[in-house]
Amino acid sequence: MKYTFLNIGSFKALLLMSVCSLALTGCDNRRLGEIEGTITDADGQLLVLEHLSDGAPRMVDTLRLDAAGKFRFTPEVEEGPDFFSLRLGNQSVSVVIDTLLTPVQLSASANRLSGYTVGESDVWNQELHEAVSLGNRLRGQILEVNKAVNTGSLDRLTGRDSLLSMVRSYKAQVLEKYIYNNPSSPASYYLLFETVSGLPVFDANDRDDLRAFGAVATGWQFNYPKSPRNKVLEKVTLEGQINRRKAIAREQRADSLLNHTPIETRTYPDLKLPDADDRQVSLSELVDETGTVLVDFTAYYLDFSPAHNMTLGNLCRNYAGKVKVYQVCLDFDENFWKVSADNLPWTTVHDKSCQYDQYGNIAYSAAALRYNVSTLPTTFVIDREGNLVTRIENQDAELENLVKKYIK
Repeated sequence: MKYTFLNIGSFKALLLMSVCSLALTGCDNRRLGEIEGTITDADGQLLVLEHLSDGAPRMVDTLRLDAAGKFRFTPEVEEGPDFFSLRLGNQSVSVVIDTLLTPVQLSASANRLSGYTVGESDVWNQELHEAVSLGNRLRGQILEVNKAVNTGSLDRLTGRDSLLSMVRSYKAQVLEKYIYNNPSSPASYYLLFETVSGLPVFDANDRDDLRAFGAVATGWQFNYPKSPRNKVLEKVTLEGQINRRKAIAREQRADSLLNHTPIETRTYPDLKLPDADDRQVSLSELVDETGTVLVDFTAYYLDFSPAHNMTLGNLCRNYAGKVKVYQVCLDFDENFWKVSADNLPWTTVHDKSCQYDQYGNIAYSAAALRYNVSTLPTTFVIDREGNLVTRIENQDAELENLVKKYIK
């Protein structure tokens, strides 16, 4: 009988290979999801997969589509529902990978990516698609109103009321259909952080909106306790609760002082904003003095600014001692504003509440909102008795003629 003996060195090598193989298969605890499908009419275009987490989207992977348009991504997925975006040029769609890591099947055309479809059994992504479509419809309505206001076919006040009505209707719809109907759904979480024109639709500092954040935070904590998104929900909700308590305390203090404090009346909204030295300057400080005050809304980074400031400078020189300027600047670059304001012979302040869209355009300003400013430059005239007497929009050539009749 003939025996074959295994060399001890070969045996050790095989044993080591087996251990390594077990280590590779047993120690990879990553949760990998799958997003696949077909995007037609996109031959040669770059498809980008982004992870949607707290903060800006993070690129995960890219793929160059061919004529067939088939794609497949296998991203690492957080615990709980996790959100991703498929971006193609300036179009994008959002999808969610569920807790069971069920593959996401998506079909679309590059000609209209938002018209995509998902698998019939993919309830989460169908619901998310519907919710996002409601937000897209709101954006379209807002664009139409803004277009009508800009072309003059709709006045500003009516336009503002229309926008507020649209947003209220949208919020009521998504609250009833998604957030309060199923607060633990991915669509409910997504909707809480939806933005329109760069501004959030839901604000945890608002009493009613805070209830929605609390409902979703509770639902997610109960159903997905390991999800890192619970920290985001908890942080936003707790901060909102703290701010609401502070607001209630301020209201109570105001009520208690109401009968003991003289009420100051004025026909203009007062402003208190920081100057270039970070000193808080009130508009009423200037109005309480003698002379006419111009409340001027502008931004130094805009093209018209140098000529506009020259016009103001000439007006101040021609009516020295009789005209003062309280200039509210909405610049996104605070250092540029400070340098530009350094040598100006009037009070210039900066509204730090300003928010800007992705293109750097002004999307929100608390000061501008108080005065219902929708175009720059806009100048208001307050006479020496403290009466707001006129509003002048983008009329530098006629500014002095329009102002001088109020100067005494």
